[in-house]
Amino acid sequence: MADEQKAKRLEIAHVLFMDIVGYSRLLTDEQSEALQELNQIVRGTEAAREAEAARQLTILPTGDGMALVFTGSVEDPAECALEISQALRAQPSLPVRMGIHSGPIHHVKDASGRDNIAGVGINIAQRVMDCGDAGHILVSKRVADDLAQQRRWQPYLHELGDVEVKHGVVVSLVNLYAETIGNPTPPSRLGKVGGSVRALPKGARKGLSPAARAIFIIVGLFIALTFALAIVSVIFAPAIMRTLDRGRSAAVPQPSATASASLGDTIKSLVAKKITEELQDDLSRKKNAAIEPPTGATIPEKSIAVLPFQNLSDDKNTAYFSDGITEEILNALAQIPNLKVAARRSAFQFKGNDLDLHKVGQVLGVAYILEGSLQKAGDQVRINVQLVDVQNGLQTWSEKYDRKLDNVFAVEDEIAKAVATQLRVHGGAGQPLVVDSTNNPQAHELYLRGLTLLAARGPGLREARDLLQHAVNLDAGYAQAWGALALTELLLPSYGLETFDAALPRGESAAQRALSLDSNTASAHVAVGLANTIRFRWPDAYQAFRRALALAPGDAEAVNQYAQFLSAVGQLEPALREIERAQQLDPLSPIIGVIHAGALAALRRDDAAEAQIKSILAAHPEFVAAHTWAATQYIDRKMYPEAEAQLRSLAKLNGQNGDSKGLLVRGMSNPTQRVAAVNRLETSPENADIRRDPIWYAFYLVSLGERDRALDQLEIYAVKHNSTFAAWLWNRGFDPLRDEPRFKAVLAKLGLPYTPPAKTEP
Repeated sequence: MADEQKAKRLEIAHVLFMDIVGYSRLLTDEQSEALQELNQIVRGTEAAREAEAARQLTILPTGDGMALVFTGSVEDPAECALEISQALRAQPSLPVRMGIHSGPIHHVKDASGRDNIAGVGINIAQRVMDCGDAGHILVSKRVADDLAQQRRWQPYLHELGDVEVKHGVVVSLVNLYAETIGNPTPPSRLGKVGGSVRALPKGARKGLSPAARAIFIIVGLFIALTFALAIVSVIFAPAIMRTLDRGRSAAVPQPSATASASLGDTIKSLVAKKITEELQDDLSRKKNAAIEPPTGATIPEKSIAVLPFQNLSDDKNTAYFSDGITEEILNALAQIPNLKVAARRSAFQFKGNDLDLHKVGQVLGVAYILEGSLQKAGDQVRINVQLVDVQNGLQTWSEKYDRKLDNVFAVEDEIAKAVATQLRVHGGAGQPLVVDSTNNPQAHELYLRGLTLLAARGPGLREARDLLQHAVNLDAGYAQAWGALALTELLLPSYGLETFDAALPRGESAAQRALSLDSNTASAHVAVGLANTIRFRWPDAYQAFRRALALAPGDAEAVNQYAQFLSAVGQLEPALREIERAQQLDPLSPIIGVIHAGALAALRRDDAAEAQIKSILAAHPEFVAAHTWAATQYIDRKMYPEAEAQLRSLAKLNGQNGDSKGLLVRGMSNPTQRVAAVNRLETSPENADIRRDPIWYAFYLVSLGERDRALDQLEIYAVKHNSTFAAWLWNRGFDPLRDEPRFKAVLAKLGLPYTPPAKTEP
């Protein structure tokens, strides 16, 4: 009975169907050998092994190939297809095509009485595959939409259009490929009409842009109206003229040859106006494309963005105060498990704008927005807040608070808990979400000003440090200010604003002071994790980051720093997952976008990495870190003209002419210029920024063929702990050193690679 119920039960499965192209033309022995090779490749993929171990995979032979039926994640068949495609590059004599679809399947008994699987899910996967040529990985639109919810898959997906397959079924196809994966050439069978596969007009699937569609519709209406007016004027002209004659005394304008022309001019004027409006809207959409939400992104119901509160105070120079109050409420909400809170850097990009909250919600990937205003006068503050459902634009809750400044922490906590109640999430377990950590209003204001500069990064970090130091001087018991000061100190060397020797002990001391005052200060745990990462104390760093994430699971900065720690210790796949989570929390952060590109590059996912870094440069063309990482990625891939262009842009941003850095790249590609390039690297003032960091310096030296000098720099790093770029050690730029005993000795001294213990997600 149980077997019958299982056979009847429908399940949704993710099917990877594949076959060997030209199989029937092979000799019998060759067919057997080809199937055996393919089977070994499939069985050797990590995706298949993991799914099989979890009992989430069934492999069905199909004569000239096989179907892999996954019952776990929709990403499993895609991951498996990528691994198979990479393995097949080494075996060009084995032409394979693949198709992926998600759909219902059911268990059946075959003619021999053995368990088998059938259903629409498998049938459509085969139809999708049938449309491809050797090397293609085709996926159905349903699968593509699911994959597109993860940023890492978006650069792989390329729409082909709708096709009619067997029995008149229409499927929408997407080609999955990257530089070394899949087949970018459109399938040849899509061009056949009248065969078993017939390409449908692409316009039937996608259509014109809204602006173009509007223009054609309006022009069409204009032509139709003009034609109709001509007919009406011919048929009814006598009657119209008689009516107009009778109405002359009523001062009705007399009909003339210009009457219809005036009407035509009016229509033309309206058409021109509408076309202009549509084109302006279209240009506006393109202008804002850099912050468009990912296609197909799913917005969790329990998610919120806290937009900067409007400063209504008479003194407009106190804007930092309203920003700081906003951030403290945001940070309080980020402590709540299972609540997605858009990070400060992304939410604050909408400060002072005339906002379309529905658009903001889409961009930030949230279902609700908290907005408000703040007015400060003397020792009094008034805060108005409202919670808006971005889907329908309706206000779901609002409140007004009048408080004294010495009671501001209580009102922040009250607002955060009220929002949590409205969103039906729980946090704090009876404890306050906002800790009343100072009774000194001046120290609190200094802290809020410091937070604003800390979030902005760059040269403002120095002023942030001074403000936060002043705050703790006024109130030595201010744990939150100590935590922010610790993080600021430890970030200064990464921006060339302080030496590691000076900043590292100060940052560690501030972090320990914060934790001695309040062991639940999340920012202090992040600072401890960062300090231990710099000192190669990997287990201590891991524990600190896990504690920070347990205290503030929605803190994008904590997730970002944890991801960088994982990259540093060689945990590349987990690092990618964490940085993708950080980007979901902080989608508009350029630095998180750059770290994401680096994580993809370390995994050799070059097309995805390049697409990511290009999107950051398009949105932030003056962001120095983006040009730096873009240059290193192009050097890794030996794309020297592109690398030189990025380095010249970087030099221009730094007020330099770029010749020194341009020569570096030319020395990598041209042996005759290598000696001059090495000399310029080691002596030019314009390359002092490279020489300041031993890992970056070593990267350029090894790229110029100076392996021994590169190893010298890495040995210095292993002793002095003077870089935050340990993650670069896993990039292909250092591949020439991997078998060198000195390089292995450096890694051993650093304790790398390091594998963190099994953990439970916060």
